[in-house]
Amino acid sequence: MRKIGFIGCGNMGASMARAFTLSSYDLDLYLYDTDTEKCTNLSSEIGAQAVTTIETLVLQTDITILAVKPQILPLLYPILSKVKENHFFISIAAGVSINTLSKGLNSNQIIRFMPNIAASVSKAVTAIASSTNINELFFQTANNLALTCGTPFPLAENLFPAFIGISGSAIAFFYQFLHAVALGGTKEGIPYAQSLAIASQTFSGAIELMIKSGSSPQEIITKITSAAGTTIEGISALENGGMNAAVMNAVTASSQRAKDLEEN
Repeated sequence: MRKIGFIGCGNMGASMARAFTLSSYDLDLYLYDTDTEKCTNLSSEIGAQAVTTIETLVLQTDITILAVKPQILPLLYPILSKVKENHFFISIAAGVSINTLSKGLNSNQIIRFMPNIAASVSKAVTAIASSTNINELFFQTANNLALTCGTPFPLAENLFPAFIGISGSAIAFFYQFLHAVALGGTKEGIPYAQSLAIASQTFSGAIELMIKSGSSPQEIITKITSAAGTTIEGISALENGGMNAAVMNAVTASSQRAKDLEEN
């Protein structure tokens, strides 16, 4: 049995912990959060053990997952660096490099995850990068943990900002677009709840079709866009509104913010 600890029970940490409990792996989970009520409630929900100190959590676990906001990590370094030398850490903090983590944690066994909130339903896309001298068993275990959350993508660490732009942040862009499409349906007379349900199922089917057919988005668009038809009118309106440029700029803006965080 692998003993996995979470420092932080917020949205992302809780989503990953829930995914771990649904997996077939034999895991024993330990949770710590400064919000003891949140920690206790999540522990009861998923059958994990809540602990009252960070030191206890690290001492009792094989791998510790740092699921806190980037600005919190420097406050934890003085504690974490003294508990165990070269302890196995997985960090999901955006903008905090492996080099920075290694120095702060007194460990050369560091893996970075960049998941998204869909981990709670085991559909997250998770980028993975590791320190150069990583323990092979640790890396394989980490990859298996990422699999419980969805699909892992090993990436060079310098590509993490771009990954954030097309996954970590872009999941919110998708919801923004979905909401806008549903509003369009409501404008044309379909109640919002029904319009949202229709649009959601449409998008779900569209993704499944693309994956199973192996076709690119452009290939499918070409197939369903008839000359002088309804779809080309809608696409023309999107082009006139600058959708492609707006979305590309959104990805770039999120990526740039991630780069800025890396430099601080």
